Amino acid sequence: MQYKRQKKLESIVNARVLNRPKTKKWQVWAAFSSLPASLSAAVVSACLLKIAPLYKIAAAVLLILLIIELQLRFCCILAVRCYRHYAKDDTRRRCKCIPSYSEYAVLALKRVFPFLLALLKIRKRLFRTCRGEEYTVDFPSKKMGEKFESGM
Repeated sequence: MQYKRQKKLESIVNARVLNRPKTKKWQVWAAFSSLPASLSAAVVSACLLKIAPLYKIAAAVLLILLIIELQLRFCCILAVRCYRHYAKDDTRRRCKCIPSYSEYAVLALKRVFPFLLALLKIRKRLFRTCRGEEYTVDFPSKKMGEKFESGM
């Protein structure tokens, strides 16, 4: 039974289509380089509010967290898409997991996970889960994994 499952997973991994998104390096650079300006604007706008100093600090922290949550998430997804565009096929085919590393990263970043939790999940996937010769199914959430397994 395990042998058949491994062969099925192997055929799925070897048959996957490697799409090349139309992402350019300058787009990633521009997205990341605009981050400090966004963070500075958040702090300045919080300081201009006519409220008590403690509330100004709280407003600045909330705005910074919101920018990190939204803009940095977008920047990371753009960086993964840039990797998909420029990486060699043999490098991208090394992954023996379903979904691939880059697909997993985009799924984790696009889902409801807080940004830091998504980064921790991606790190765990890159450095712990995909070590070995077995083909595995590992999605960011159990629900996605169950959905894939039921359709297999």
